[in-house]
Amino acid sequence: MEIILIRHGKPTSANNPILNASEFTKWVRRYNASDVASDSRPNTILQNINSYYVVSSDLKRAIHSTLIYTGKESNEKLKILREMEIPRYKLPFKLKAWTWVYLNRFLWMLGLRGSFESYKEAKIRAELAANKLIELAINKGNIIVFGHGYMNLHVRKALINKGWSLDFKSNQYWGKTSLKT
Repeated sequence: MEIILIRHGKPTSANNPILNASEFTKWVRRYNASDVASDSRPNTILQNINSYYVVSSDLKRAIHSTLIYTGKESNEKLKILREMEIPRYKLPFKLKAWTWVYLNRFLWMLGLRGSFESYKEAKIRAELAANKLIELAINKGNIIVFGHGYMNLHVRKALINKGWSLDFKSNQYWGKTSLKT
């Protein structure tokens, strides 16, 4: 059996302006509502794509990536596969958007809480997502999952801890990670 995790294409709103905390919150909302940019397309597409059961996160960029890559809707859209939170803390300075992402995720991973899913809760969700993907692989055969970078990383770790072998990995936009039993 094989599970392939594919990171979505580059979102239309993946820009990097300088923002204060309030503006960053709006940036995150736009990012989460984004389609894939028209100039972001996969370099290669699996030749036997029709032999895979297709699953995606229910966020717009993952759904759009599925359509671009396969030419059709996914067989299942799973909320559990949504990206791990991009936390938003009210800090008193301006930073580039991606600096905000990394700083806030760092603080989040250290345990700083907010009005969003905690890092501990997100890791539990990744574990549950891995269990769901294994269940689907047992019942449906090979699986392709259109998801998100940070969630894919944690799902990959969970699958490896459950005995799956890493065949190859890429965390780039459209990057593929293959795990096999």
